[in-house]
Amino acid sequence: MPNWEKEIKNIDLLSQGDHAVLFYEKNSDCLNSVRDFVINSLKENQKCYYIDQEENQELLLAELKNTDLDLEKYLETGQFLCLKKEEIYGTPSNFNAQKMLNLLEESVILAENEGYSGLSITGELTGVVDFSGGKEEIIKYEWQLNDRIFKKYPVTALCRYNINQFDNQIIKAAVELHDYIVWRGELHENPYYIDPEGYRQNKIEEYEIKSWLKNISEYQKKESLYRKAINQSQKRYLRLFNNSPVGIIKTTSRGKVLHINQRMAKIAGYDSVYEVIKKYDNLGTEFYVNFERRNDFLTELRNNDEVENFEFKAKKKNGEHIWLNMNAKIIKRNNDGSFIIEGFVFDISEKKEYEKEIKRRKEELSASNQQLQAYNEEIMSMNEELEDSFKELADLNNRFEKMISLVSDIENLSTISEEEFLSKILKQAVTIIPEAAAGSVYTFGQENVQFVDCIGYDLGNLKQNEIKNEAFYNYNSAIETMTAAEIKARNKQYMQPEDFESLKAESLDKIKEIMYFDLELNGEKKAGVTLDIKADSTNTFTINSKKIFRAFYNIASSFYKLKEYNLLQNNFTREIISSTIKMLEMYDLYTRGHSENVAELAVQIAEEMGLSQNIVDNIYWTGLVHDIGKMLIPLEVLNKEGKLSKSEYELIKEHPVLGSNALKSSSSLKQLADYVRYHHERWDGRGYPDGLKGDQIPIESQVICAADAWDAMRSKRTYREPLTFNHALAEIKDNKGLQFAPDVAEALINVLEI
Repeated sequence: MPNWEKEIKNIDLLSQGDHAVLFYEKNSDCLNSVRDFVINSLKENQKCYYIDQEENQELLLAELKNTDLDLEKYLETGQFLCLKKEEIYGTPSNFNAQKMLNLLEESVILAENEGYSGLSITGELTGVVDFSGGKEEIIKYEWQLNDRIFKKYPVTALCRYNINQFDNQIIKAAVELHDYIVWRGELHENPYYIDPEGYRQNKIEEYEIKSWLKNISEYQKKESLYRKAINQSQKRYLRLFNNSPVGIIKTTSRGKVLHINQRMAKIAGYDSVYEVIKKYDNLGTEFYVNFERRNDFLTELRNNDEVENFEFKAKKKNGEHIWLNMNAKIIKRNNDGSFIIEGFVFDISEKKEYEKEIKRRKEELSASNQQLQAYNEEIMSMNEELEDSFKELADLNNRFEKMISLVSDIENLSTISEEEFLSKILKQAVTIIPEAAAGSVYTFGQENVQFVDCIGYDLGNLKQNEIKNEAFYNYNSAIETMTAAEIKARNKQYMQPEDFESLKAESLDKIKEIMYFDLELNGEKKAGVTLDIKADSTNTFTINSKKIFRAFYNIASSFYKLKEYNLLQNNFTREIISSTIKMLEMYDLYTRGHSENVAELAVQIAEEMGLSQNIVDNIYWTGLVHDIGKMLIPLEVLNKEGKLSKSEYELIKEHPVLGSNALKSSSSLKQLADYVRYHHERWDGRGYPDGLKGDQIPIESQVICAADAWDAMRSKRTYREPLTFNHALAEIKDNKGLQFAPDVAEALINVLEI
């Protein structure tokens, strides 16, 4: 049985118009190459003929069934045909070159008429020239193939010769008449190819010399170009290596520095790589502060060959302690048990400080919550004092139930705004505190008070007055009460006469007493709440009412602290993502600003569609990280100038999957993984990587797809100038319902045409 495991190198480089020859000694070597040739041809939408004896046909079909090829479909449609040698070449005594050429010409024309891209054919020529004049006939067949077929038609051929079955003259001619040679498992460009015209004119030796000299000259040019390309690639690598935002270091397991980039030198506190190598040829324990921790690092490396996210404390040249994170692997093991390590190092000192700050804020919030709990318990104890009146008790319980709803709002920071929360505080306070008949809530602007809501007054009239922030500050305690005379005196001090008279007429003349508090955060006054007793009332604020009002103060303060903590977490996540995107921009020359552009445009599309705020937020973050998988694409492919080869394009198409897999490992970003994976899927199901269709594609991915396409069309590439606005807009309209979801495309068009 043949060995099917080995794949033929470079067989996919054969394309239409190529004439290749396969030389083999054993049947198994031949079948390996034929299998890969057939698979490649069918995937290129070529009609494929396989010509051989029946025994080998059965072996080939059995193996093709074990691949991912849909063999039954190709056999049923007739795209793949297995033909016996006698059906095509005839018997060994009547092989005729002209007859074969006519058959090929008819077959390729038929294949094109059937909608295929061309014809591929692989034929076994062993045994078809066993007659007088057969040698001349097969040579005539080979050179006329080039002249009559390959110059005119989309044909790819793989002729097969068992070198033990032909004499040297035929083998030599076969070598000279084929562009490519497959020999021992690899496709080679043929340096001994000569112009078939030499065989036509019977000037073989003359054309051999001319063709070979031409090939030598072209190969020398190619070698020079390859050398130049390698040199340029090395220079680019060194540039990227030294300018990388990541520290890169290569050391021995004993601590000797072998290689280090500029970023790593800066992290360690040195001005240059040379200074590090010169001074610390053997860093050893001088670089790693905690020797036991270094032993942990080396032990894990020995056991697993690599270490990921290893955090340790180090010291810089000046003795300053810093925190580092390293991903490292063993790249070589020596016979003496030592090894060479390559590591990628990140300075996470700032991250550690963030973590400490977040921990401190959590402790503050915990203390505030405990205080809030204490006040809640105090309020409940006051409630017990009212048991002499069942009706009053029931009424007070109802008021406290309304206050508890404020506490639940604190947990829903993403669904309630500052203004909504303040308005709810005011309404609940006026309801719960019996003496209050009116009140207002406001925020402190740069200079003046900004009214948010009020009860018992005209909000429009209040907003027309310019009142200095100082007029509403509390100066003596967190919660203060003032008489109407006191508040008038203070307002008059800080207001223009006309504004004071307007406010006096609107509210001050109607007030007997007010109770108010300011909300501060990190020493900055944010907002305030006032409760007013009307001038005609006989009530004053009781001690219990002041205690209840203090509970409102604690609830509101907790809201602002939680709001800031939530913002701190979001900002930290945004900084991490932004840093990663900047790294991608340094890696990929053509994505600078692309991720931010896609994120911002995607948000506009989502808002135009009226999507929920949670979905809008997910779309923004997905836009920022949608191309992060490109960091795992080789640099020479990502930044290649000119058109990509098929294999290179297939590699580029892997970036949504690579990015999705990377995001799944992050607890804070894993919810974005599927949206990133599907951002190149098409509405009509012709996208990648999974060929999803219609509403199978998440709405987040649909929006990113449209925003990404728009920014790509409007950006300059090495192979084209940016499309004009009208041209790009026309592309969106033409692909509505094809590449883009109809609703998304319509929203994008609305955004662009505003």
